[in-house]
Amino acid sequence: MTTCKQCKRELDAEDLVRHELERSVVVHCPDCGCLVGRYNRHGDNPKTDLRR
Repeated sequence: MTTCKQCKRELDAEDLVRHELERSVVVHCPDCGCLVGRYNRHGDNPKTDLRR
């Protein structure tokens, strides 16, 4: 579980919105759109949630 730094909402991993950008996965809050993290992809392409 993580907390959004902007809206202070507590979020489970499945609630976060993910987008693939080249070799990175960008994760942000579904409510306010605040960036929660950016991670390097390793191995096979991950199944990401493309909700907006």
